[in-house]
Amino acid sequence: MPTIQKQTGAHFTPPDLAAVVAERIAPHVEAMRGAARILDPACGDGNLLVAMASALSAARLRRCTLSGVEEDAESFALLRRRIEALPALATDLVCGDFLDIVDDASLYSSAPRLPLSDAIIANPPYVRTQVLGAARAQALASRFDLRGRVDLYQAFLVAMTRQLRPGGVLGVITSNRFLTTRGGASIRHFLRSRYELLEIVDLGDTKLFEAAVLPALVFARKRCGERDSLRAERTAFVRIYESVDGIRDNAEQVSSVTDLVRRPRTGRFIVRDRSYDVAAGTLEMDSDDARPWTLLTSKENSWVEQVRAKATCRIADVARIRVGIKTTADSVFIRDDWEELPQAVRPAAHHLKPVLSHDDAARWRRRVTSSAARMVLYTHEVRNGKRRAIRFDERSATWRYLLANRERLESRTYVVDAGRHWYEIWVPQDPQGWSVPKIVFPDISPEPRFFLDRGGSVVDGNCYWITTRDLADEELLLLILGVANSSVIARFHELAFPNKLYSQRRRYLTQYVGEYPLPARDSREAKQIVKAVRVLTGAAVSPAEIASLQLEIDELTAAAFGVGAERCAFED
Repeated sequence: MPTIQKQTGAHFTPPDLAAVVAERIAPHVEAMRGAARILDPACGDGNLLVAMASALSAARLRRCTLSGVEEDAESFALLRRRIEALPALATDLVCGDFLDIVDDASLYSSAPRLPLSDAIIANPPYVRTQVLGAARAQALASRFDLRGRVDLYQAFLVAMTRQLRPGGVLGVITSNRFLTTRGGASIRHFLRSRYELLEIVDLGDTKLFEAAVLPALVFARKRCGERDSLRAERTAFVRIYESVDGIRDNAEQVSSVTDLVRRPRTGRFIVRDRSYDVAAGTLEMDSDDARPWTLLTSKENSWVEQVRAKATCRIADVARIRVGIKTTADSVFIRDDWEELPQAVRPAAHHLKPVLSHDDAARWRRRVTSSAARMVLYTHEVRNGKRRAIRFDERSATWRYLLANRERLESRTYVVDAGRHWYEIWVPQDPQGWSVPKIVFPDISPEPRFFLDRGGSVVDGNCYWITTRDLADEELLLLILGVANSSVIARFHELAFPNKLYSQRRRYLTQYVGEYPLPARDSREAKQIVKAVRVLTGAAVSPAEIASLQLEIDELTAAAFGVGAERCAFED
């Protein structure tokens, strides 16, 4: 069962971060005429409301109502005690579910359950679809007109927008995933169409929360109508991530990460035992919300555009990128001890295939690991040009093995519900695709780890694989491998797709790798890259030769795209 925190998505706001959010919103509230209502729709123990009271002048606070909604009774009791301990001010505290309070009826009712607010500060719960459950996710999607994979914070965003007056201001803490993922397109569209975005702060891997979610701050003003939505605007941004190399030369010492948000400027900074790279600039959003919002300084943006301008195509134009298989029952299908099973239930050798996982990933070639003996019982074949589940001989050891695990496999009710056989791998991919040369890479890695497989292995679901559209074009495959493993494209990925996780790990998704640029194939640099990669993926190569060839590929790739080979330290 998920933990209560995981089910509710509650991660209370640290006081110093709450203060930063309040300080950003306070000037807008100070400038409002007359009384103002400030709402926190998921206020926990009240850190954001308390910070808001501290950030406002006494005169302004006397003309404000602090409104808070909290579903958890224990947290609500603490909230009430904290707010009541503040100097005399108007409050409106509700113990309940904000999403139930702000329902569709409030759009048409002349007396909504909560008065509209002039400012909203919030750290809404972040709960993904798989934790919400299908029934609740579908209900939220219907009530709040949500699309795609539903998350609880999406519903809160829509509900908060309904509860905010036109011209009102919003300061929200949320996951930074919406900035760069394909699934975040609906959130990007919603924000851009309904708000004037004032500032976005990507707090990256600063570890301000205990949660695995990487946070972002969004400050915005609700649009007043269609004409307002057509107004040209520029959005300030701040991007803060732990530095990759840890170099502290010429880095400025600051007391906390929140100080970097309070006085944003581009550079490298030291906070206690960690160093951070900060970029501050202006975001110019693409009109196509399917494209990520990349927070780049002018020099960073020029560098990325230079690389793109020199490219003749992208990987997605000349190759297919697919995720590996998803068995949804790895303990049954993937093992390294098949030979130890009794012969009566040991699957036939021709039904077992070697499988590559993230543990095998390294640059250029597969890393020698203990997983080398891992094999997958692969349940699919191609007959008459169509993929289908193998009809196993019911007298075979393979079938007896599957029958021995039938209860476990049939518990995957979604397989049968989809009209499939109970014993099938859920996502088998292409049975004929495994035999052709391919590039394999892990979905999460601190560095590029693209490697070549010519051994016909199946690819596990924690990796992706690339095949050229012309399967016989090995030179193109080697060029892709060389470019993808280069330091230039590592930097390109860092800037263009900053979907970074903790511990310096990055996501390598189809939508990112497919956008990698490729140089002209007939150029001198491309031909030399292919030559070097052929050596790296051929016979055994010494560590010294690997390092030399890697450097050569970095320099050739940089020359092909007209940029420096060194890691660029951009400063405005």
